[in-house]
Formats: sequence, C-alpha cells, structure tokens
Amino acid sequence: MTAVTIVFWIFAAWAVASALLCITRTNAVASALWLVSTMFALAGIYVLLNAEFIAAIQVLVYAGAVMVLFLFVIMLLNLRGSGAASAES
Repeated sequence: MTAVTIVFWIFAAWAVASALLCITRTNAVASALWLVSTMFALAGIYVLLNAEFIAAIQVLVYAGAVMVLFLFVIMLLNLRGSGAASAES
C-alpha cells in the first residue's frame, strides 16, 4: 500500500464520519459545521486526484459561501426559540 492510498483512506473515513455526524446531530449549527468538515475532506480527496482547481472551488464555494448562507438562514430562523416557550415571550 502506498502513502497516497493510506492518505486517501484517511480522507474517506473522515468524510464518511463527518457526513454521518452531520445527519445525526439535532443542533442545526452543529450539523452545518460537520458538513463543512465533510467538504474539507472531499477537497483533500480532490487534491489526491490531482484536481487542485476543483479542491479550491470546493473549499471556496461550498465550504465557504454556501455554508455561510446556510448559517445565516439558521440564525435568521432562530430554530432554538421555536415551541411554546417562545410564543409566550
């Protein structure tokens, strides 16, 4: 097994674990941050495939801009304040 293969399996395990944590978290902000972690792992896999441009776009567009948009919407909706307690205040 070469070093590239070992690093690939590390990135693959990181991506799968982050994706599972993303869909199992109940907190929306935590889920979004685990999705960012998944995007970074995918960017690492792209670098291993000699696709540096796609890796840079993955980090800039998806992990950067799209996740900022997701977090902005989550904060705007104020998901933690839903329920009967927030109706009283």
